[in-house]
Amino acid sequence: MLSSLLLTASLTSCAPAQNLACAQFKTGEQVETITVSETLGEQPVVSFPSPLNAESVQARVVVEGDGPVFTGRNLVEFEFAGYNGGSGQLIQQSSFDGTETPSGTFGPGQVPNFCEALAGAKEGSRIVAIIPPDQAHNGEGVPALGVGPADSFVFVIDLKRVFLEKATGSSVGAEAGFPSVVTTPEGVPGITIPNTPAPTELKVAQLIRGNGDIVQKGQLVTMHYSGFVWDSSEKFDSSWDTGQPAQFQMQDGALIEGFLSAVVGQPVGSQIIAVIPPALGYGDAGAGTIPPGATLVFVIDILGTSN
Repeated sequence: MLSSLLLTASLTSCAPAQNLACAQFKTGEQVETITVSETLGEQPVVSFPSPLNAESVQARVVVEGDGPVFTGRNLVEFEFAGYNGGSGQLIQQSSFDGTETPSGTFGPGQVPNFCEALAGAKEGSRIVAIIPPDQAHNGEGVPALGVGPADSFVFVIDLKRVFLEKATGSSVGAEAGFPSVVTTPEGVPGITIPNTPAPTELKVAQLIRGNGDIVQKGQLVTMHYSGFVWDSSEKFDSSWDTGQPAQFQMQDGALIEGFLSAVVGQPVGSQIIAVIPPALGYGDAGAGTIPPGATLVFVIDILGTSN
């Protein structure tokens, strides 16, 4: 299935200059031959001469949105229609009605090369792109989909949501008693834990104050996070290591109590640090590499919410 192909790849006019993870999309003579209907929320009507190919990725904005820019590091929700550029045949498409909107990440080096087709595009845009065979399927074709080694992909993609790639907002001064946090330019956090006894109660502080919507209980929240053990400073888990943000439902039983309490009520765009005592974490049992009775430290970037 093409949707599987999209998500395992994980899975716009030009925007202002951005720190993009891959080359910003470029138009070209071949992509200009593709006609695409402009009504969002409906399956697109697409026409192009076939066979159609290009020497490099080409993309064109059909409808320009005005939301956040896709940089190649964001989680996105999207609708798509994919065509065999050699035969002109529709391979597969999503519903385009919002009932089952796919989500994923399209980073540099992935095949198909959606990163270069979309980088610089804005949320709310409809983009049409040609992805040549070497960047569509490594020139090997996809026999199960009727795609030959010399066939390109033609995609129409609606960027329904572009989540933040990291926390963004106003810096907040460090509070006494918390670990200190330093992040890389990409946003990956590292911490230094003070040589003091761990707090016995939940402690939460903002490091960056976002200006987005307030996280409500029951919502699905997209975030980056790193978790550490207070006593050893050891990192036991991090979404940054996977290269893809995590999504968690903000409801009882889905998360440890301290994590849930720390995130609910925070504005999107914020980076918070939470120190979670054992009673609100994994208790006397521990979990995996987390030892029994461990106090936990989480650094969390809140990137977006879905109702």
